[in-house]
Amino acid sequence: MSTFRLSIAILAGMASIHALPAAAQAAAARLSYLVQLRAPPLASQADGVHGLDTHSDAARRYTAQLEAQQRAVLALVPDAPVQYRYTVTFNGFAAMLTPAEVARLKASPDVARVSPGTVEHMQDGGGNGKVQTRPQDQR
Repeated sequence: MSTFRLSIAILAGMASIHALPAAAQAAAARLSYLVQLRAPPLASQADGVHGLDTHSDAARRYTAQLEAQQRAVLALVPDAPVQYRYTVTFNGFAAMLTPAEVARLKASPDVARVSPGTVEHMQDGGGNGKVQTRPQDQR
């Protein structure tokens, strides 16, 4: 093999070594997602007369059930950083997920939907004060 061809082969090998971590980093890029589970939130247990006592034994038991279900679903994505967990008016969590983790969660029968996290800003004066949001359902 000529010196030129050997140099090209070595450079190509070195370039591929440096390209792998960048590709791996791109594949592992995490974005914020909101994950809604199928079980209804605690607020669904309220009756129309007395409202919801979040400190009652029944509410605590149901909240414990929801938290256990969330832990089971989160076990599917053990490396995902959880930002928030919700049980009262919404049953789910916000987490930083990779595309592979999103796919894994969407395949779970306990998951109702996985939506990209968004930030909505309120207008403070000049506008009409209305906030318009559109769900970005990814399921």
